[in-house]
Amino acid sequence: MEHLKQVNGGQTLLIFTFAIVAIVGAMALGTDVTMLYYNSIQLQKASDAAASAGASYLPDNPSTAVTTAKSYALNNGIKSSEITSNSVGAGNTTITVQLQRTVPYYFARVLGLTTGTVTASATSGPQSPPSTVNAPAKSSIPSGGDNNGNNGVYCSNTGDCSLLPIGLDSHTTYTKGTVVALQQGELGAGNWDLLALGSPGANALRSNIATGYNGMVSVGDWVTTKPGKNVGPVDQGFQDRIDLANTTDPSSTHSSHKLTNPRVVVLPVVDWTTAKGRSSVKVTAFATLWIDSYNKGQVNAYFIDQVIANTFGDPSVTSTFGGKGIPILLK
Repeated sequence: MEHLKQVNGGQTLLIFTFAIVAIVGAMALGTDVTMLYYNSIQLQKASDAAASAGASYLPDNPSTAVTTAKSYALNNGIKSSEITSNSVGAGNTTITVQLQRTVPYYFARVLGLTTGTVTASATSGPQSPPSTVNAPAKSSIPSGGDNNGNNGVYCSNTGDCSLLPIGLDSHTTYTKGTVVALQQGELGAGNWDLLALGSPGANALRSNIATGYNGMVSVGDWVTTKPGKNVGPVDQGFQDRIDLANTTDPSSTHSSHKLTNPRVVVLPVVDWTTAKGRSSVKVTAFATLWIDSYNKGQVNAYFIDQVIANTFGDPSVTSTFGGKGIPILLK
């Protein structure tokens, strides 16, 4: 009888051991599955970002659409070898980005499996002009916008963000590639096109030019003007941007540059006809410009077409000011 008990006890221990091994094995294999899922999510986000960014240049500039899509994919952690397809469809109305990544297995090797493959694909058409800039998520945009709310992306270093406290005149016609003069004359009594986004102080003005304003601004918002030329803060803020651009993208021009070049800026387009001293002006659209030079507060910039990161487009905004909305954060 004692012998029988010992045998049964040994069987129980063996069964228990097999159970533990099975559980540990399942958990280990689950780790490989989790890695596949994680990489799949990353690829899908990157393909969505790339397709949306590239589509902003359709149908007029299909070649730029392709190069922009690739840039966004690379900026979102994708290797060139992982881009299996990046092409514009018939009629230049869509762009499709396909990605593929080989993910190494660690625990499934005991089953003879060494790698797994994940893929992602996204197709997008032309984007609408942006209705909100510095939007972390569409759900966070309140009705009527959020005039000076500090709930956008965080801008702490030079060039982190592109939205500047300068209001482009909504009654002026702009053509791609032409020079736009800022701070050249009064646009309203006592105003030389500066805005007091977040704070009216000189330090805030310089910071908002150098790093970019980090609050969320929408079409339809009323923003406060900052009277005067404010030569010192303006020159210092733009010098910070140009110095960084000369380091990070030294051979760049207004027609050929990195998407993240600090010389690329976004300006609210406002109606200056109501401005008299410190007052409020209405945002009607957003424009993209390339900062070329500055001198004693006067700034020369090129008017360009470019996607604006951290924005949401709206088909009701019929802007012709060059900005294209893209609801994906650019890394």
